[in-house]
Amino acid sequence: MVPQSKAQVIKDEQLMVKYQNGDHKAFETLYRKHEAKVYSYLRKRLPNQDNVEEVFQNTFLKVHKSRHHFNPKFLFMQWLYTIARSELLDFCKKKKVIHIEYIEQAVEPLNIEDNLNLDEYESLSDKERKVLNLKFISDQDYEEISSALNISQSNARKIFSRAIKKIKMTLTGDHHE
Repeated sequence: MVPQSKAQVIKDEQLMVKYQNGDHKAFETLYRKHEAKVYSYLRKRLPNQDNVEEVFQNTFLKVHKSRHHFNPKFLFMQWLYTIARSELLDFCKKKKVIHIEYIEQAVEPLNIEDNLNLDEYESLSDKERKVLNLKFISDQDYEEISSALNISQSNARKIFSRAIKKIKMTLTGDHHE
């Protein structure tokens, strides 16, 4: 993956501000720029092509409907993937598809075959969720994560490790680690 430059990150946020102000071409640019990544993200998590299409459409519809809630102080990509993940989780709940491989690959390294409960994710601190999102959803390495969150690479690794450990402890019921 090619790291995003600060100019590119700023451009996404600027495009979103333009879209908030009524510039529909800005949305078209954002859509074209990110559609393949969002589609790929969903395709990896849903086995059925029709389901992927539905969640994909709902994701960009929600971006459109929620555009006035976007805060340009935050990364557009993170906001977009948060919406995609939320739409995916809503779809899985509605269709009663709650298998971990469809919802979140973040715990795959733990070799846990159970279902992921939203409580595990929501019990994490904001910074832990951001690190997990950047690592697994945006597929960023620790250098990119540290740059995006303005923390050291070592701290990014520690936060990631702590978040995975918390999820593992919650899923296994072992709170003595």
